[in-house]
Amino acid sequence: MKVTLDTNVLVSAFISKQGNPARILDIIATFDEISLVLSQDILEEFRDVLSREEVAERFEYSKADISEFVAGMRQVAKIVRIRSNFKLVKDDPKDDMILNTAHDGNADFIVSGDRHLQNIKKFKGIRIVNPRQFVWIVANRFDELVVSRSDIEQIKKS
Repeated sequence: MKVTLDTNVLVSAFISKQGNPARILDIIATFDEISLVLSQDILEEFRDVLSREEVAERFEYSKADISEFVAGMRQVAKIVRIRSNFKLVKDDPKDDMILNTAHDGNADFIVSGDRHLQNIKKFKGIRIVNPRQFVWIVANRFDELVVSRSDIEQIKKS
């Protein structure tokens, strides 16, 4: 199973080690059957978002922390060169980068908290889901407990 994470999921996982975005990174690190597909464009956007002054001031981390996280993503992800040029997201054209990365990396899923992408639901056979849905899909597909029972109950409620 190949998965592309939207920048907002990466940022959420970086900022908080709690919650489904962080769980997704743990799942990717745990299961060899799941591979992460990213692009240089996604990693650059991630770095840009976290380097914004208002974000950096709100969350106490350094440029070294950001660089370390990006380096970690490079180690675990397949970094694809974007060749596609689909222009599907009219309200937020930057989101097309996520679709193009997933398409060129033959991803099965895009995980995003972005409503523009979530509203698409499926693109060229790639399912677009939110972080909660992806955790649930993995828990069911692998028929293993990847989250605690209490976490499953919280996922169902959210």
